[in-house]
Amino acid sequence: MEINSNYDCDNDLKQSFFEVSTPQTPADIRAKLNFNIDGFNLVDCACASHRFYGNEPKSNDPKSFFSAIKKELRLLRSSLPYGIYVKGFEDRMDLYSVMIFGPEGTPYEDGLFFFDVQLPSDYPTSPPCVHYISFCSDRLNPNLYEDGKVCVSLLGTWQGKGTEIWHNKSSLLQVLVSIQGLILVHEPYFNEAGYEKQKITPEGQENSRMYNEMSICKLVQSMTKIAMHPPEAFKSETIAHLKEFSDKFIYRLERWLNISENNMSGDNSSRLKRLDDIPDKDIPEFSLFPASRGFCITLRKNLFNFKTTLVEWGITAS
Repeated sequence: MEINSNYDCDNDLKQSFFEVSTPQTPADIRAKLNFNIDGFNLVDCACASHRFYGNEPKSNDPKSFFSAIKKELRLLRSSLPYGIYVKGFEDRMDLYSVMIFGPEGTPYEDGLFFFDVQLPSDYPTSPPCVHYISFCSDRLNPNLYEDGKVCVSLLGTWQGKGTEIWHNKSSLLQVLVSIQGLILVHEPYFNEAGYEKQKITPEGQENSRMYNEMSICKLVQSMTKIAMHPPEAFKSETIAHLKEFSDKFIYRLERWLNISENNMSGDNSSRLKRLDDIPDKDIPEFSLFPASRGFCITLRKNLFNFKTTLVEWGITAS
């Protein structure tokens, strides 16, 4: 079916947007997406596509190693926050697959982020090995690399001190919460080393705004590839997420595009003044407006590809 990249999202998607925007509890959403109510599932077999599948640990102290694993399982079953989903494997208790929802109010809202995890043989003396599964070129976040590197102080891949550094009382749960709460943030530009001091400067704010433009465009690129090739461990959950949230995702981005494209004329001060008349609900919680012409062109193209992919792969009907 042909898709018009310039359709009026306010008319075509308004009904479905407000349907999926009806307040729902985390339990409601998990039930719709066929998740265990606690966000953790233990399944029979690990996927051969798991990054660390071919690297089985050989512990010198198996008793201590499995005691640590039992502790992790208890934490994952009882304490995962909404938006983090983990699968463990009965045949490989050292491996985990992770899916994290992009937090609301950030450039990553409604996006999906996947990670493969292995607990090393000397765990918990050493931190977990965590691999980010990238679906876009380059980086959509300063801490998530295309080659899979995840920069978090708990993993020893980012500077930190005190409780920010891994010790034998730390947990995989802490690592996952750090990724959700410290990486997938409102203004990811300032996560880059040395950039935080720019927060109080006009130049820093503009750099952050431009970084958010890039992050959004790459998120759509990523979600398009995820729709075509969902990770094996979360294939059914990924399809369910796309069916449940893609209308809301598209509506929000189309709305931002319409606002931006209707506000292209005039100098920067006049554009900002006109933006004051836009309802707060239509303004993102991070710096984005006034968005650039390049952002609008790129995002329009990426959204067209995303919508086309959803139809071609039978995820949405139109």
